[in-house]
Amino acid sequence: MSEIQESINNVVESPSGVTRRRFIQGAAAASAGAAVIGLSACGGDDDSGASVGINGTTLRVATGKQVHPAAPWETSDGSLYILSNVGEWLCYQLADGTLEPRIAESWESNADATSWTFNIRQGVMFNDGTPLTVDDIVYTFTAIFTAEPSRSKGNFEGTLLPEGVVKVDENTIRFDLLKPTGNFPYSVSSVSYGMCIIKNGADGGQVWTETMISAGPWKMESYVETEKTVFVKNEFYWDSNFKSEFERLELVQFVSLATALPQLNTGEIDLAAGITAPDALALDPDKFTIGTVKAGAGLAHVHMRCNFGPFMDKRIRQAAALTLDREGYVAGVLAGIGGVVGNDSVMDPYPTVDTSVPQRTKDIEAAKALMAEAGVPNGFDVQLSTWARDDINNYAEFIKTSFAEIGINVELVIDGSDGGGSVYYTYDPYPSEKGKVFEYDNNSWLASNLGIVDWAGRGVPDQYLMREWRSTADWSAAQLWDDELDAAIDEYIAGTSFEVQQAASKKIQEISLDRTPYILAYTNNLITAGRKGLEGVVINSMGQIDARNARNA
Repeated sequence: MSEIQESINNVVESPSGVTRRRFIQGAAAASAGAAVIGLSACGGDDDSGASVGINGTTLRVATGKQVHPAAPWETSDGSLYILSNVGEWLCYQLADGTLEPRIAESWESNADATSWTFNIRQGVMFNDGTPLTVDDIVYTFTAIFTAEPSRSKGNFEGTLLPEGVVKVDENTIRFDLLKPTGNFPYSVSSVSYGMCIIKNGADGGQVWTETMISAGPWKMESYVETEKTVFVKNEFYWDSNFKSEFERLELVQFVSLATALPQLNTGEIDLAAGITAPDALALDPDKFTIGTVKAGAGLAHVHMRCNFGPFMDKRIRQAAALTLDREGYVAGVLAGIGGVVGNDSVMDPYPTVDTSVPQRTKDIEAAKALMAEAGVPNGFDVQLSTWARDDINNYAEFIKTSFAEIGINVELVIDGSDGGGSVYYTYDPYPSEKGKVFEYDNNSWLASNLGIVDWAGRGVPDQYLMREWRSTADWSAAQLWDDELDAAIDEYIAGTSFEVQQAASKKIQEISLDRTPYILAYTNNLITAGRKGLEGVVINSMGQIDARNARNA
């Protein structure tokens, strides 16, 4: 039995109850272009004439689990779904990866992108009715440097210091940077999901969740951590086009979105914000609309630790990457709609990618030769650490069966707690730091020899590069310290033209294939499922939910 067939069998025996026959039928339909839409809005015509679900004027959305509090300074995970509705940013990443002005009406940089000026929209108010000022914005972007914990500070490592956040006047804020940064507006957008604007002097830690005062379209009515958050409309929201037909928005958390499908089928849930391809294809197309959003380099990054453990030799990492049938996994397990083939670099899904760089494919003979050269012809035993979620479970099984072909025997250690917070995402240790070696494997994200981490989808690769791939990254699970890669990353970050960024991208792609600190066998498509008759809900590649124009057809 091939590793792809084993992975497919694992998928169809999942808790969602998708049968193998139904999966094969669904995959065939997908390959024929049926039952799939390429838009992020979940909507469609309801031939039955029904206009309101059993939830009345409450819109109920199933989301993934949070690990940490839905607080600006502490968020790092599924709590971004909550912040996306109560929070507001200078600008917001749309489903196509571009930025939309929000609190900032416009922005521009100087010639070398070392200084960025944002013109602030007038009349914006917090959800308690008080005015939002430039002083609040300055505080939001300076407090993270001294807050503890502060999981957003890493977005600005080596780029910005507190003194670089400058109030120009009551209508203008300027960011004076430590180095040129061509894509800087993304750093102050909803991509940095903990950077929603909060009040001057406010505690942005867990205490913030008691009130959730920000400037987004919804206001928190109740919040039960790791379970459910209920919002009502923010009557003070700045955008007069905010005309949702729903009076309340309810986000319900599930460790496995497959377990939300029964409630979706009965109408108790209106929309599932992120499900697997087989589960999507198993839904009745007459009752549900399926949406897909390209998620950049988002989702599952497989790290192989470079400074400790069995993967220190790059030839072993290269060999491991050569065991994967990427095309088979995308066509089979992901049913052709769940993602696209990856090439072990975060640059590949973006327009600046250099397509002349060869695609890595399965080659067991070459992989065995590399293992022999590295002195481990018979392989070795290793644990793969991650946390439980349908798609990640499937991917972990795929890695295990693939690596076995060259003698790398993988034991899966999957944290089954809510969101993986008990072990894998404990943030112990944290941060990764150049020159600091964690000489142990405790099955957590940053101290596991082999693991899978979930990344939200960004419109540009900058945060992956700066927080995961660069030597100074605070979220570097592979912990590769490489001057050549650092230099190429710096070239890309500083680039202010497509040509400069593409030249740097080629270097990053080639170095990534050579060093192979991470495996990206595929890059994700975020799949949503909503009941027919629901329109106007848009989910971007971060998984952020925009229900400002939610309505029943």
